[in-house]
Amino acid sequence: MNIAEEMSDVIPLQIGEPAVQTPDHIKQAAIKAIENGFTHYTANAGTASVREAISRRMKRDYNVNVPINRILVSAGAVSALNLALLSIAEIGEEVLLPDPAYPNYESLIRMQGAIPVFYQTNAENDFLPDVSDIEKRITPFTKAIIINSPSNPTGAVFTEEKWQQILQLAKEHELYIISDELYDELIYEGKHVSPLSVDPSMKDQIISIFGFSKVYAMTGWRLAYAIVPEKLWYVMCKLQEPVTTCAPSISQKAGEAALDGPKDFVKEMLDMYKENRDIACELLKQYQVDFITPKGAFYIPIDISYTGMSAKEFAIELLMTQKVSVAPCDTFGPSGKSLIRICFAGDMEQLKEGLKRLGEFYQKKANT
Repeated sequence: MNIAEEMSDVIPLQIGEPAVQTPDHIKQAAIKAIENGFTHYTANAGTASVREAISRRMKRDYNVNVPINRILVSAGAVSALNLALLSIAEIGEEVLLPDPAYPNYESLIRMQGAIPVFYQTNAENDFLPDVSDIEKRITPFTKAIIINSPSNPTGAVFTEEKWQQILQLAKEHELYIISDELYDELIYEGKHVSPLSVDPSMKDQIISIFGFSKVYAMTGWRLAYAIVPEKLWYVMCKLQEPVTTCAPSISQKAGEAALDGPKDFVKEMLDMYKENRDIACELLKQYQVDFITPKGAFYIPIDISYTGMSAKEFAIELLMTQKVSVAPCDTFGPSGKSLIRICFAGDMEQLKEGLKRLGEFYQKKANT
């Protein structure tokens, strides 16, 4: 991104940023909050009214009853992840995370002196993990398992059966599950399954994190929320004070409008993303690029191992010669050294042109 910013006419396929704008009714709620002087601190956990809206949403969408003293509103999903890890993992303890995975998982774990341990996900199995492989990596120091569904960068979507296996494993080994569900409404095949609805009896071991950035095109509003065990709620509220104090008050009012307002926008955006995904996959097939069709989120992982280049080498040369910016996945985990990631949430025409250039570049490198 830093290199691309110094160049002109670059086609950006690297960042997970929706091309659409935040819906008007959400913007208007924020404007009204400003006009009414709602511009001050809130409680660490967020306002009661936004937490009540979240509680209604969890009942409406997942048939899960969540009292507001288990809901923590945060300044983005990364902040919620940070607070969750700070509340459960001590220095030297281990947290399991998928390979490949959103890079901030590893960064957050390392920042607090805990140890990241990767478990494998395989393209042959739609990037879903083998639970027996996860179990092999559990030690007396293991504290939690991070699950991301739909996944960044793979687009993998966990089935209810897979969740049952994961939850049984967590129960047997007394581990926390940190479930990153940021893309929960962006699914093209199947449906989103939240672990809270699979086994409500495990509510004291599940931390589910949701957000507004991707589903409501609110990346700059910095707003997310975590559904947490009651015993951790007070701890995470206390930790939020020195980290960010609270989520932005104006954003919280916008979040209420998003949760309680019309959902036409989400359906329209999902239809657009699905069209983009299908076109992108068809183009990649034409250039004989090796990839797995994502079932959720808005990324496609591309295997560039046939080129003999590392992910970073491929991404930099593609940028410098073709003016197309992609994300090299070598920071997404050990398996990412031969993967790049594209985002298909942007402008359709740019996506087509970018993939044309990428495909031609790939073929040239793969055949040399």
